[in-house]
Amino acid sequence: MVLAFLLPVPTVPIPLPNQFDKMVHFGIFLGFALLLHLDRRPRLGITLLVSLAFAGGIELVQSLLPYRSGDWRDFAAGGAGAGLGVVLVVLLRRRTGSVGDSEAS
Repeated sequence: MVLAFLLPVPTVPIPLPNQFDKMVHFGIFLGFALLLHLDRRPRLGITLLVSLAFAGGIELVQSLLPYRSGDWRDFAAGGAGAGLGVVLVVLLRRRTGSVGDSEAS
């Protein structure tokens, strides 16, 4: 995941749908939050905080690289994906009681 965000992007433009990169950020951080919670089972607030910090850190590092650029909208898309991941964990807990049911939040 880190490599995908930090490797140089192709110099030849690839025709992609408008705002495709935002959908990618959303999906990656949705998956990150879900997998983080399922693997480590931190409190939901910690899952969200770590996911947001990671999304922000990626954008900060990208802004420092000469061949990439940071974008607050990418951070927002990643944060929205992470937020949905946390919401899905809450919904799964209510439905099954089996996803990280060791803590309430």
